[in-house]
Amino acid sequence: MSKKDNFGQAIHEMFGVGKDPDPNYSANESAEIVPMDQIKEETKGKSNFADFTVGTSISTKSYGATYLAEGTTMKGTLQTKGDIEIAGEFEGDIISKGKVVLHSNITSNITAVGLLLVDCNLRGNVKVTGDVTLNESSAIQGNIHAENMACSGRIIGDLDIQGNLSLDACAQIDGNIKADTLSVSRGAKISGTIEMRTMKKN
Repeated sequence: MSKKDNFGQAIHEMFGVGKDPDPNYSANESAEIVPMDQIKEETKGKSNFADFTVGTSISTKSYGATYLAEGTTMKGTLQTKGDIEIAGEFEGDIISKGKVVLHSNITSNITAVGLLLVDCNLRGNVKVTGDVTLNESSAIQGNIHAENMACSGRIIGDLDIQGNLSLDACAQIDGNIKADTLSVSRGAKISGTIEMRTMKKN
């Protein structure tokens, strides 16, 4: 069996398409139009292709991870109920009910459960209900609102941290800080005001 035949067989087994052509088929016959609802029903459990909406806004229904690979470019709004990992080029808003992991320089306002920057720069505001983490080679230019934050990189913008803000020795903050608790390692640099919230009484 040739590679082409192997590929055709695999496609047929996975998606139910790509069978050997009907010998009685005529190119002049009209093609059958299958409704999208039927395609979604027939491919349920086999493929997530039908879950994607084409356009500037992408929404995933599987709640799995969405991955934008290196070499991929996208502009618009990326919205999902799952996690997002970006290694390509992206410009636009990110709205996620999961965690967002960045490996490349992007321009985006991010709303998510958590945010991790690994060797990259983010230009935009961040609103996270959980934790924000930056490694030593990462930077954020924008305001940040989060529950907790651990920073080893650079931030240009104001920080509003509901819980604990931890600044490593390499951290550089150029902006005003509001936090419940603050831990600063020797060597960290802060240019701006620091406001500690009053501890809540039980």
